[in-house]
Amino acid sequence: MVKLMQHGREKLDNHEDLAESCVLMVEDDEFMRLSLEDRLSLEGIPFRSACNVEKAHAHLEKGDIDLVVTDIRLPDGSGADLFRHVTRHFPGTPVILMTAYGDVADAVALVKNGAVDYLTKPFDLVEFIDKLRHQLARVSDARLFADAPGVSSNTFKSGSGVLGKSLEMRKIERLAARLHESDSSVLITGESGVGKEVIASLIHNNSPRRAGPMVRVNCAALSPGLVESELFGHEKGSFTGALNRRIGRFEQAQGGTIFLDEVAEVSQDIQVKLLRVLQEKVVERVGSQESLPLDVRVITATQVDLENAIENREFRSDLYWRLNVIRVHVPPLRERREDILYLARKFVQELAANNDIPVTGMTEAAEAQLMTMDFRGNVRELKNTLERAVVFSAGPLIGTDDIAPMGVSMLPDDEQRSTTLKESMESAERAAIEKALADSNRAIGRAADMLGISRKSLWEKMKRYGIAKS
Repeated sequence: MVKLMQHGREKLDNHEDLAESCVLMVEDDEFMRLSLEDRLSLEGIPFRSACNVEKAHAHLEKGDIDLVVTDIRLPDGSGADLFRHVTRHFPGTPVILMTAYGDVADAVALVKNGAVDYLTKPFDLVEFIDKLRHQLARVSDARLFADAPGVSSNTFKSGSGVLGKSLEMRKIERLAARLHESDSSVLITGESGVGKEVIASLIHNNSPRRAGPMVRVNCAALSPGLVESELFGHEKGSFTGALNRRIGRFEQAQGGTIFLDEVAEVSQDIQVKLLRVLQEKVVERVGSQESLPLDVRVITATQVDLENAIENREFRSDLYWRLNVIRVHVPPLRERREDILYLARKFVQELAANNDIPVTGMTEAAEAQLMTMDFRGNVRELKNTLERAVVFSAGPLIGTDDIAPMGVSMLPDDEQRSTTLKESMESAERAAIEKALADSNRAIGRAADMLGISRKSLWEKMKRYGIAKS
């Protein structure tokens, strides 16, 4: 049982930097759970609580938990089960265990396997809050830097949804935030247009190198004969046309980060030189024998399956393992459809403001139409579609015709024959609902989230259009 000390209801030192952290507390003893909830409320630390493993999983799926505090013994499992679930599905999220004296050995074993700390019951609330604050202060969260002088506006707050509202993107957002003390190489994979460069920028802007430069290099756009000079620089007279010394991209990134996009496009001989840079942290300009020390973090990205490229002898395995210290895979937009309207609404606001155009949003029909599109070009295609729509919109709201390709309706041929706006809207809405249900395996809650509406609204629309639940 928690020791309710006389000063236990007095709020400790205020830590406003932790105000947006969220703690998941899992405890089946109701009195103890209420006591801990009361203290967390008084401390101003946001939290969610659960009485069993099943409810804890439901809270974790929301993707905004910074710290898990769980009892070892729970009615439908154990704290060990929950710890393993967190480790597998939410890597980097710290776990603190609460245990009775007889279960201390289990807690110690879990700490050896990665749990950050444990508390032996009974414990006092000051100790409890101190341990929570200590771990929350270590959470790799970009809000620690959000108000620092000179910090880029590309910093973000953990859970703010800068990358999207889907669980997949919030996991990536939180992983990027947790890297703020790391200097390891990062490999970002995913289809073209999913936002790999945005993620690289977030990692840089929320790292100790944020005051240094971030040099971006599109390896696919480099001239094959000049790749070495572009990356590593050259001395005057080192080859025909080398009229002056050139500082390469790696030197330009000193003290900061270099982002090598489409890294799979570089040749085998350049891969060897990249490997040396990573291993020895030095660079040699073309035409020079002097090794220049480098202080650069390397982030790479590719849409190519590098494992397959290694099997085909197109990419060096030793370089792959140097680049792939931390891996971030970004799923395509069509696999996280709940992000479509979320990002679309943000883009419309930003594009209208940046272009000083009085567009305030989209019609329901336009939003429904967006939900029927596959966006093979991913977020880049979505943003380009909306940029065109904002520019050509005739009124304050973007309509279905505004988001169609140049002069072409996005509705199927049989739907183009609709003679009224109401029929067009209903047709697009029905198609969006059917697609969301199919993409969610007909899970009503997830489909409603994808569509940006409540479960009740989705049920009503399904009934109106005669759409079966299964």
